[in-house]
Amino acid sequence: MIYINLSSSISKLTELLNLNKILYKNEMILALDRAGEGNMNVVIKVKTNRRSFIFKQSRPYVEKYQNIPAPIERTNVEYSFYNTIHSSDHRSNFPKIIFYCSKNYYIVQEFIENSNDFLGNYIKRKIDNSKVVKLTKILKTIHESRYNINYPLNDELKKLNHQHIFVLPFIKENGFSLDSIQIGLEKVAHSFIDNELLKNKSLIIGNEYLKKGKTLLHGDYYPGSWLQTNQDIYIIDPEFSFIGDLEFDLGVFIAHVIIITQREQYLTEIIRYYSGQINKELLLNYTAIEIIRRIIGLAQIPIDLSLNEKENLLNFSKQLLLN
Repeated sequence: MIYINLSSSISKLTELLNLNKILYKNEMILALDRAGEGNMNVVIKVKTNRRSFIFKQSRPYVEKYQNIPAPIERTNVEYSFYNTIHSSDHRSNFPKIIFYCSKNYYIVQEFIENSNDFLGNYIKRKIDNSKVVKLTKILKTIHESRYNINYPLNDELKKLNHQHIFVLPFIKENGFSLDSIQIGLEKVAHSFIDNELLKNKSLIIGNEYLKKGKTLLHGDYYPGSWLQTNQDIYIIDPEFSFIGDLEFDLGVFIAHVIIITQREQYLTEIIRYYSGQINKELLLNYTAIEIIRRIIGLAQIPIDLSLNEKENLLNFSKQLLLN
């Protein structure tokens, strides 16, 4: 196994890429730069004298939190997702795959020039409605894609995600200090962490998440997985992809649009934009859990909200779950 990271020499990466004839004749790597957040994997922008591309490699742990084990085979899931999408009529909103190496668990993919993710929208507290509509349509094209019967189950990564979404946010002694995020957040969270009805409801929904469904999902459809250019929107980082409930993807999406805008009405608006057959109760449950776990869970996002605003979102979510 050959591991590459930002501290690796250019010659080491050149040698690895040349093993699979990825570089053109007389193509030379000029620089390696960090590309995006790279929470799960090592993600590097490779600049050559001919082009730029992304080198993405998985490890047997989460790159950002290296004490958390994670299945190294997740690059196979990502490749399977892109391969499925690129064989459909909806390939334009996804980067092209240049090469996939199953032996060393890396993907080389197109670099989207002049692009930025949507993480800054949390601070701006707004997102253009036209982009919400576009993101909804892209999500629906994912859900309508025909997948191979042998599409990866991705069970190990689902189990990891299940813990962080449905279990850990409701455990008081989970080793994570909310007051290190914002003084007073620990106290706000206690009434939700100690709520047995919420905890039990989350476990029930979590069991649904673990089941195999019927729809191809992205698995992590949030602002860090959306890139925007002046012309279009691109979707990246589908390593959490699996065959499941469309309501999970849609609920995660709606949750983040509501967190960004503080507009609860996006719940009904995005359902209307999606325009498909939806289990509304399941959708509300997934939406609520995603909001809760992003506020009091370990997978924090770069939001700048007051304690009162966070508590309002938590109460809104509690109503969705328990009504």
